[in-house]
Amino acid sequence: MNIDLPPHDGINLWMMSSARKCQLAGLPAWEAEQRIMAFDGSARRRFKPGEVKRAVEKAYATTLAPRPSDYKQPEKPKWKPETTRQTKYRPSVQGISQADLWEASPWRCDDGLTQDIIMRELFPDPQGLLCVGMSAYQFATARLARFKNLPKCQFVVPCYMTKTTGQTQDGKESQHCLDNCGPRRFCVCDFDEPKSDDHPSIIWQIKRMFDLVMVISSGGKSLHAWFWVQEDEEEDFWKLAISRGADPALMRNRSSFVRLPLGTRDNGKIQYPVYFDPSKIQ
Repeated sequence: MNIDLPPHDGINLWMMSSARKCQLAGLPAWEAEQRIMAFDGSARRRFKPGEVKRAVEKAYATTLAPRPSDYKQPEKPKWKPETTRQTKYRPSVQGISQADLWEASPWRCDDGLTQDIIMRELFPDPQGLLCVGMSAYQFATARLARFKNLPKCQFVVPCYMTKTTGQTQDGKESQHCLDNCGPRRFCVCDFDEPKSDDHPSIIWQIKRMFDLVMVISSGGKSLHAWFWVQEDEEEDFWKLAISRGADPALMRNRSSFVRLPLGTRDNGKIQYPVYFDPSKIQ
């Protein structure tokens, strides 16, 4: 279930409609609040204290009018590999599992592959600034060597940051916003619609066309795939990835957080890499 980016105007209405969307999806109120708070800093203004909580409480307290007895909920279109086979891209690859990704990895993703090694391969510039988050709203921007508790963090922006702080659209200072985010370094796919068993096959299919650098187990049910994509090929990449179920929010906002390799998710699970090939990084 995806939430659209905040509009320029009507942020309060967006909060209400996003909360209602979460309610209809069966999410608990606390998760709806957390998902909406993740957009703080990417809207025209920073969220006011308590306004997200109030919007969620109001949405969840509202009882929807019952539908007519003869009403049929339209079935949500499901992701089907066969619907995209007649595109300009190569046919779908079926039968690839997470174990296959592990075995195909050029670097062995075992205990010898540390978080420090991975991060220095992904971001080799010792002077480069990275934005790392303990949560979606607890984060810092600094050089890699300055982070002393990286394994406890969940998120990273897959770009170098241009400065320690920037200004949000409403003029507030923040260490995580588009204003201090540099050019896109990696295109990262987070698959929401296809079931998790399909993720390895989808990733392998995209790998036929674009350079796969890393695949991470999110610590939940999904796999996240990092690709190295030339700037003039990004449009084609996202067309292919989104047609296969990738979340378009990561295309729209390059400063979005993604899962940190060998970080710790809020449920206590480690975000393990299952595939790593830094030779694709140019």
